[in-house]
Amino acid sequence: MTAPPRILLDCDPGIDDAFALLCALKFTGLDAITTVSGNVSINNTTRNARFIMELAGADVPVHRGASAPLEVDGVAADEIHGASGLGKLKTPESARPESNVGAVEAIIDYCAGGDATIVATGPLTNIALAVQQDPTLPERIGHLFWMGGGTEGGNVTERAEFNAWVDPHALDITLRSGIPLTMFGLNLTHQVLMGQPEIDALRSAGTATASMLADFLEFYRENGARHVAGQPMHDPCALLGLTHPDLFETNKSHIVTSTIDDEDRGRTFVNEPQTNVEHYVAVRANAPQVIDLIVQAAIDPTPAA
Repeated sequence: MTAPPRILLDCDPGIDDAFALLCALKFTGLDAITTVSGNVSINNTTRNARFIMELAGADVPVHRGASAPLEVDGVAADEIHGASGLGKLKTPESARPESNVGAVEAIIDYCAGGDATIVATGPLTNIALAVQQDPTLPERIGHLFWMGGGTEGGNVTERAEFNAWVDPHALDITLRSGIPLTMFGLNLTHQVLMGQPEIDALRSAGTATASMLADFLEFYRENGARHVAGQPMHDPCALLGLTHPDLFETNKSHIVTSTIDDEDRGRTFVNEPQTNVEHYVAVRANAPQVIDLIVQAAIDPTPAA
């Protein structure tokens, strides 16, 4: 049996990040977690990552990252994810301390051996800072699976997705860097909706992780974008796009973004003139099977045999 891929997960937990973290535990060899401000502050995203790891009984180092975007003011999404980032929960301090190595240093160290795989589910601030510190870094990243952007409009403005809009300069640096990248944008993640049936399945399972994530999903359903069939499960798509590529269809398509602070800020443009940068755009998901995997991981994040 093929060994699960080894990854570093860069994230801003966040409710859907919590689901992605458990998917990472179950379906990958999760070597490290780096946190970034995005859905909520860096204090909360770091605390939340540590809490989710403790809840799952996992010993994975958590490295604190950027507390603000590169050049614009930070904006949170606490109306969607709750003041703490995890719904109504006031995240308790975890007994597991965060690493004394910062996120940028951790990313550079992780890629030292070359052909590294990174999954990113928040603004790309940490990745851009690492590229700025070490311009040769892209040569040692085998692929970056990123949840953000989209081809059919936005969710924070009419044209831009949240992760792209929050730090468009970091996205621009990453896209231009030469890192091979697959974008799992809103056009894809809005196909993967979870709602009452999944809440019921998690509550019926009754495990510690399932019960907690059922609470998170219920909050998300009540406060997120209103979709009849449920709420988009954005972040796990990027993770499962790595581990279960047969469930996703992607097209090769060069991606650029706008950093100008106007109506196009953070908008992602695809099918741009080709360069030697290897970009892909996820366009279709086998939603029922993707949702089944997310629920499996939430119920029991123990690594798959």
